[in-house]
Amino acid sequence: MPKVSSSEIEEALRKVLGSFGLDHVELTAGVDHDGEAAVFVTAVLKPDTRLIPGEVSASANVAIAQVMENAGDERLSYLYIRRPDDERPVEEKSTVSPP
Repeated sequence: MPKVSSSEIEEALRKVLGSFGLDHVELTAGVDHDGEAAVFVTAVLKPDTRLIPGEVSASANVAIAQVMENAGDERLSYLYIRRPDDERPVEEKSTVSPP
């Protein structure tokens, strides 16, 4: 099965999220909750960006799906849009383990 490249995903997301302060895209291959092969896409926005309307977020998901389909990549994709200045629950914050 062909694999989509992060540059292809980033190019598609820049068209949709560029005006909303897209900084970069992180792509991780993995397995989803059903044990299926998946691609986890994190679109990282610049600090102090405005909120993204739902229809724009939906368009970003469609853009990823189209790129993956065009590349022949049959994995499911999961998009997370991260705003660096958003607060996160304590359990999601990274911690340093004591030596």
